[in-house]
Amino acid sequence: MEEYSVSAFIAAINKTLDAIPAKVVGEVSELKIAASGHAYFTLKDKETGFILPCTIWARDYALAGVELSMGMEVAATGRANFYGPFGKLSFNAKTVELVGEGALKKAYELLKKKLTAEGLFAPERKRPLPAFVRRIGVITSMHGAVIHDFSSNLGQYGFQVRILNSKVEGPESGRDLALSVRAMRTEDIDVLVIIRGGGSIQSLAGFDNEALVREIASFPVPVLAGVGHHQDVTLAALAADFAESTPSFVAALINRSWQEAETALRRSEERIWTGFERILRKVESAKGALATATTRMEYEFRRARERLAGDTEGLLRGFQMALERAKARVGTELPKQLFGLFAGHLEALAAGLESTAKLISQNDPNRQLKLGYSIAYRGTKVVRSVQDAPPGTRLAIHVADGVVAAEVSEN
Repeated sequence: MEEYSVSAFIAAINKTLDAIPAKVVGEVSELKIAASGHAYFTLKDKETGFILPCTIWARDYALAGVELSMGMEVAATGRANFYGPFGKLSFNAKTVELVGEGALKKAYELLKKKLTAEGLFAPERKRPLPAFVRRIGVITSMHGAVIHDFSSNLGQYGFQVRILNSKVEGPESGRDLALSVRAMRTEDIDVLVIIRGGGSIQSLAGFDNEALVREIASFPVPVLAGVGHHQDVTLAALAADFAESTPSFVAALINRSWQEAETALRRSEERIWTGFERILRKVESAKGALATATTRMEYEFRRARERLAGDTEGLLRGFQMALERAKARVGTELPKQLFGLFAGHLEALAAGLESTAKLISQNDPNRQLKLGYSIAYRGTKVVRSVQDAPPGTRLAIHVADGVVAAEVSEN
């Protein structure tokens, strides 16, 4: 038999006890909340009356999200420890949770009323979703289909996703979720997403944790909750800036601005191409109309030129003869004053016609040809540049009295 000092034996007991984590269910029969925030309480077995002294430190008590009260039935999770200075066994709880649907429902309503009064669920404190989310923080369990549903519904828009694994089942998950949200504060993200599937009030009780709700309400970027719920929406979802019933809907919400931008871009492309095609059609139509007008103008000018070249002098002589005849006729039939006015009008008309004839004659291309100039044609087009007539090109050289056929040489 080994011999121990008191301290050594207590150390051996605690080493053994530390290896036995446990969840102990009982009724709170004694309770003291110290100024430091530590909670000292006793759990009593309702059937035997046996009691177990318990302690939960202030930080763990705040994260537990349960406000202990006398007569409340709870489950405390932790390890036993024999405290040598007092010679007393105590159960050191890391977290406590309510037991029974009725207790959970009552605690939910009380906490909801309290946080509503503080304005944590008020619509005016909700923040808008960034226009184009790129960096996403995700808190969920890596086990199960939830993360797959979210990832597979997230569009291919170059998202950067940082996933933090957390417990999401049962009342004790509230502590883990609150710590995970707190840890995400150090990440460079545009939005925080908290997701899990649906379940009973007991399985979702962690999302009604007060510490978690306060972490969400004070988070620096918008929070999106995709937590399936029973008849009541979880308090975490009420505190989030956006709440959807499934992880897939949360992914769709994040995709929305990207999809709208993609649609708008496609429509803009269609409008640009439609406008471009319309302009091309107008250009082609204008080119056709211009070619037709040019051809018609050249034809009419040639006719006028031919007519005027041979008939201008004859027309003038004929007009002068007609004018003289009109003068003679009018002179015998009208008073001299009226004759003078009419004769002057006719002479003005004659002068105008003569001036027009001279203008046409001066701009007649044949006039230039008579001066020694020529016009080179390549087919039906006038050659305006040496680039229009490369070596080997056949040309028709129009001169004053005919056409000379030529071919452009290499030099």
